[in-house]
Amino acid sequence: MRILHTMLRVGNLERSLRFYCDVLGMRPLRRKDYPGGRFTLAFVGYGD
Repeated sequence: MRILHTMLRVGNLERSLRFYCDVLGMRPLRRKDYPGGRFTLAFVGYGD
């Protein structure tokens, strides 16, 4: 089984990214800011 994607809403994006990258070994894939909607999408993964 393979997970393709999921979405989580978090209160502290930088802290969450550190957890996923430093603890779970993922890497940042891309990031997109939406100032009008006041949110940021951040994609992390193990590759490919």
